[in-house]
Amino acid sequence: MEQVIVESGHIQKVLGVKDASGQCICSMELAHVIFPARKVEQLESDFYNLTNHLQNNLNKIYNKQAMMTSSTSNLTDLDKRLRYAKAFGTHVDLDFRKLINDIHTVVSMAEYMKKNATTPSSRAMINNLISEINTIDTLVTKMEKYDRNNIITAQREVTTLRKKLEDCEEMLNLDDSSAGPVAGPSPIGTCDRGMLIKVSAPVLVKLNWKGSEFKAGSWGKDFAMGTKFPDHYWVFPANKDERTLETYRLYSSYKKLLLYSPIREYTLNINSKPTCENCGQGGGVIFFNGSFFYNCFDSRSLCKADPFSMRVTQMELEDQDPASFNNWFSYKGVKYQDMDMAGDEKGLWMVHGSTLANGNMVIRKVDPETLKTGTPWITSQPKEKLSNSFMICGMLYATRRKNSTHEEIYYVYDTNTSQERNIQIYMEKPLPTVQSMSYNPNDQKLYMFNDAYLVYYNLMFSKEPKGMARQAILSEQQKDPGTEGLQSVVNREGSKEKPSPTSNQQQGSGSTGGDSSNQEESPITLSIGRQEAVRAGSHTIASE
Repeated sequence: MEQVIVESGHIQKVLGVKDASGQCICSMELAHVIFPARKVEQLESDFYNLTNHLQNNLNKIYNKQAMMTSSTSNLTDLDKRLRYAKAFGTHVDLDFRKLINDIHTVVSMAEYMKKNATTPSSRAMINNLISEINTIDTLVTKMEKYDRNNIITAQREVTTLRKKLEDCEEMLNLDDSSAGPVAGPSPIGTCDRGMLIKVSAPVLVKLNWKGSEFKAGSWGKDFAMGTKFPDHYWVFPANKDERTLETYRLYSSYKKLLLYSPIREYTLNINSKPTCENCGQGGGVIFFNGSFFYNCFDSRSLCKADPFSMRVTQMELEDQDPASFNNWFSYKGVKYQDMDMAGDEKGLWMVHGSTLANGNMVIRKVDPETLKTGTPWITSQPKEKLSNSFMICGMLYATRRKNSTHEEIYYVYDTNTSQERNIQIYMEKPLPTVQSMSYNPNDQKLYMFNDAYLVYYNLMFSKEPKGMARQAILSEQQKDPGTEGLQSVVNREGSKEKPSPTSNQQQGSGSTGGDSSNQEESPITLSIGRQEAVRAGSHTIASE
């Protein structure tokens, strides 16, 4: 007899018999205690199979989500490109074959997703998507057929022929000994050239991103030599009051600029207060080595704003002859541009008016790290009579309004020699008012904010020796833009006048002749005194 433990520890006695070897053999039935081992094994196998099936379905969902994201991105890009082409025509060289291939790729992905769709709602959504894609495909195909005259190809050929024509003109000038200095491009980043002698026709890029009601502002690329953002473009329109600088956009490339696709849009008015402490004023702002430099709002301070760290630094400009602000000495027809920032091959500059200078233009070098300004150069030209100005290789070029379609670059002040001269270069402009104008040494282009529109010009310089470029000579010749085709002329005059010495300043000793109120109608004649400027610490000694 054996004892067996069953049912939660209870002991039962079971009868049995011994075999020949002495082992006990017994038999018993325990129907209510049977363990379903085979069913557990089957359930365990089913569990593993279901887990693998679920994981496979999840992987398919993830892949479909990635395909949907990619398709959405492609459709968004296609939509932008098509809307731009519809609005602006063939300003952009559209690759129709690439567009059609992209559309076919999206259609293939949509068809694949439709086959694997499991619910009626998802199938209906994919059908709508395929219908929209087919509509786009039809539109692009029509656009390609409309270009049967090869308009884009013809435009490229015209551009090539125009370049060949310019090369021929340059060769003819080289062969003509009486032609004088030859215009041509110069090495980027160097000043081994003569003066500016020619400005191209304006290139109208687009309307600023805020709209036509935002007339004032500035735009361009990074104006610092060797900048860490060589391909970045920026647009900084002022508010409708044509004073407040509040919101700007940065673009990673020219293509992104055309498509209104910024990498960053940022407001200086972080707390949305009525009085913005970090805002600027006037269209004299520039982007220099990754930071914006501008006149702080309602103050005589210079501001530096980093769009990536969102840090704003301010420096109060305290000087014996401090810069004006709050529309005291702005450009003619332009509001609150008392402090006009500029960048060129020699660094960061500020052009402003001052009381002690009788409202004449004052040029100062600015340290981009500390925002401290250097010793001033005082010109002979009233800032309120100019339409704008820009710096090239340490030379200030001043412009004035000729009429509603043309500006005249009429005056140059060279900070390298403290000399000034009178020139005559006519510029065509799409709209009447020049809100801002800045030269970029990285591409040798002149960027203009022209009544809400973004415009740029290509520049040409003379190849005359440095010695000639440094002489203060005025020409008596004048040319009329209507008869001479907007060509540039350097004016000459032999009269000289001894300058008055100054302390702590480099002062140009020219004086205007006649009534300055007639600047738009007749050229200015300057009396030039040659100065040798020698710096001693922060002081400058001017001598005849």
